[in-house]
Amino acid sequence: MASVRRTYPCAFLATLLAMASISEATPGFLARMNRNVVAQELLTEITALLGHGTKHKRLVHLEDVMRPMYMSLPRQKDGGIAPGVARYALNRYFSAHRGWYLTGIAQSGERWNESSSTTEMLKSKMPSFLIENLEEHIAHKRLGLEELAVLAATVEDLVYSDTLELLTMAYGAYNLSMNEELTEREAKRVINTFMLFHLNPWTWPSWNNSKALAAHLRTAHKDNPAWTETMLWVEDLKGAIKYQDRVEHNPFLSREVYFGSYPSMVHLVEQVIDGYGLFQDLQCRELKNAMMDLETQERNDGRVLLANFYRPYMQGTHQFFVERPEYLKALGSLDDSDPKQPSVIVPNYLYGRSFCVGTENGFQSFCCVDQCNVLMETLERSIAHPVASPSLIAELVAALPTETVAAPRNLSISLRHKLDKIAEANGGHVPLHGRLFSQWLHHAFPNECPQPRAPGVTEAPMTHDEWQASRNITPTVPKEVIRNLTDAAAEMKGAMGQDETCMLWTDEEELVTSIELQALGSPSSLWLDVVRFMAMCTAVASLIAILVNAVSSSCSLLLPEDSKKASPRASDLSSRMHAI
Repeated sequence: MASVRRTYPCAFLATLLAMASISEATPGFLARMNRNVVAQELLTEITALLGHGTKHKRLVHLEDVMRPMYMSLPRQKDGGIAPGVARYALNRYFSAHRGWYLTGIAQSGERWNESSSTTEMLKSKMPSFLIENLEEHIAHKRLGLEELAVLAATVEDLVYSDTLELLTMAYGAYNLSMNEELTEREAKRVINTFMLFHLNPWTWPSWNNSKALAAHLRTAHKDNPAWTETMLWVEDLKGAIKYQDRVEHNPFLSREVYFGSYPSMVHLVEQVIDGYGLFQDLQCRELKNAMMDLETQERNDGRVLLANFYRPYMQGTHQFFVERPEYLKALGSLDDSDPKQPSVIVPNYLYGRSFCVGTENGFQSFCCVDQCNVLMETLERSIAHPVASPSLIAELVAALPTETVAAPRNLSISLRHKLDKIAEANGGHVPLHGRLFSQWLHHAFPNECPQPRAPGVTEAPMTHDEWQASRNITPTVPKEVIRNLTDAAAEMKGAMGQDETCMLWTDEEELVTSIELQALGSPSSLWLDVVRFMAMCTAVASLIAILVNAVSSSCSLLLPEDSKKASPRASDLSSRMHAI
């Protein structure tokens, strides 16, 4: 079975990590022997099972996904990338394709290029001597695409090793053996209990208390509003895994209990961890739409007046949008450039850690997917270079559509001027991986791309619990503060600009790594012609899609009423938001 092949490397790495922890704590000859054995086994696992040995399907997939980004990253003299750039690339990959926030990889106040070691990000999760061996191994190689994929796979396995611990706890809660087949009822209890531990980490202490565990499962839908929707998604995921397995093997083979074996259960929980971030992002998109509905359609600067932001909370519509201004400021989500009319920056709020579903280990949590990374990957695929001319970028961006920006479009004079200013400061080129270009993307796609934080901000974004622990004050805003903001907004109504030209702009640059602009040059003229042709095709395709949708909508209006069927999964916004 395909799942067995995939899960054994992950399970083996988890075992190695456990052995490594023991050897670190064991003195004398035995510790030295364990140290050497485990180090060699880990390097063999990482370099053979994941990377430099046989070309596994998993590694090839990682390389394919990261290739467009990698081809545009600044290189060192050996053709590889710097450690800080590798960390930046890994953070973008996991944010865009997993919805993962990883402590040690995500930016926490420092600059990307402050990372002195490629493996520094793993130090919180791996014993020190294993890190030393891994660093020594990578130090003798250029850090290319293959090595980047190996690091990504290693990080994934570290996350999966924590997942296996939860699965082991779920088996142990019912005294079930991982070497024996489960009945259908036992398999359901195990996966339900695993999801309980995953979504509600505070239930872990009850793993060996059957009565307390049963009570937690009975009230899970009350303790976590997302429980019912999430369990429906898990059932859909199980069906997809069964279907895929039948396609790859015998389509006529019917099993009495599909997830009865431990390897098949491991494969299922790995798929849960892989896909949960993207599943949660569907709810993030609904929150985004809810935020945008709080402002008029004429406002297109990716901001919501703070007084309007609190309106649903005051009206009792839902329990979101409740953070006090001080917390929003620390999160990088508050635009108080006009102190009389502060506003919330939509993408900064959504991509901040206030909506992250944390795990007890503190290493990995699930957050909203950064949609700006998807736009960046599209640009990188077309440019394949660390820098580009303002005209090329403008041409490509004008052809990029999003949920809130139609394409093709004509970029405003203000946007073109700001792009030219970036180029003037960088020898005629626009570096793609720097603060100024990120800021420009925020102006071009204000609802998708976040406003980058100002240089010198050293405090890492915090969750509600972390902020409360550090300040000893709740992050929830007092209603008196909301009333004062509402009164002030009523007096200032209409006084504030609400388009791109009025958005905050600062000229501080901060590159992911230093680059020699003259040596880089620009993409060749032939490549530019190809890119322009691709951009034109994209624009035409977008126009055709709009026309097709319009024709489809018109045709649906001509159908008899009894032939129009509503989607069985449709529901109104308030009920879906209640499930978050």
